[in-house]
Amino acid sequence: MERLRDAFTEYFQQYDVLLLPVLPIPAHEHGLTQFTINGQTVDAAHIQTATIRFNLTGLPALSMRFGTSSDGMPIGVQLAANWHCESTVLHIASLLESLSPVRDQHPTI
Repeated sequence: MERLRDAFTEYFQQYDVLLLPVLPIPAHEHGLTQFTINGQTVDAAHIQTATIRFNLTGLPALSMRFGTSSDGMPIGVQLAANWHCESTVLHIASLLESLSPVRDQHPTI
C-alpha cells in the first residue's frame, strides 16, 4: 500500500489529475461473476483494478459516464488527484461533463 501511495505521490508531482477508464469493458448487467475479454475468461474482481487503487489509498477520485458502447451501455471514465485536491477532481469533471457526448442523456424515470 505504501509503495502504491508513493508512486501516486511521484505522479502527482508532475500532473494535476489522472484520467483512466472505470472498467476495461462497458457497463454490464449486475451479478455477473465472470467476463470474456479477448477470448479469455476473467473474474469480475480483476476488472475493477482501476477503481480499487483509490479505495485503498484514499486519494480523491470519481467516475462519470462519458460515452456509450455500440449496444447502448454506458462507458465511464475516472478522475483521480493528489491528497486534498478534491476541488481539482470536481473542476476537471465539470469540464469533461461540458464536453461529453452524453451530457444531455438522462434515464427515463
